[in-house]
Amino acid sequence: MKGLRIGVTFIIALTIFLLSVFQMQLRGYEKVGRAEEWTVYYHEEDACLEQIEVFYSDDDNNYFFYCLISDRYIIKRGFEEYSLVFGLENDYIEISELSDILVFGTEPITD
Repeated sequence: MKGLRIGVTFIIALTIFLLSVFQMQLRGYEKVGRAEEWTVYYHEEDACLEQIEVFYSDDDNNYFFYCLISDRYIIKRGFEEYSLVFGLENDYIEISELSDILVFGTEPITD
């Protein structure tokens, strides 16, 4: 009976481990890259509306995607998970960390 209990506990622990490792793939997200301690994920969809979408602005520049896709990006660290825009607005991640990971455009802010 003790061996059965150990076996069932091992199977449950293994299942939880595998689900935690592959949870993003199960939800349809693909890992894009790492930015410091955050991992950036993207949810692929069939099409995107080709329209310039400003997703972040700082004192000098507007940062934009060439189609409406900002809601498809999330950042994740451990059990914390936020949208890319929320992470940028709340200083969880810096725009400079994303320049090597994502393709986006910039334009200077003019008064």
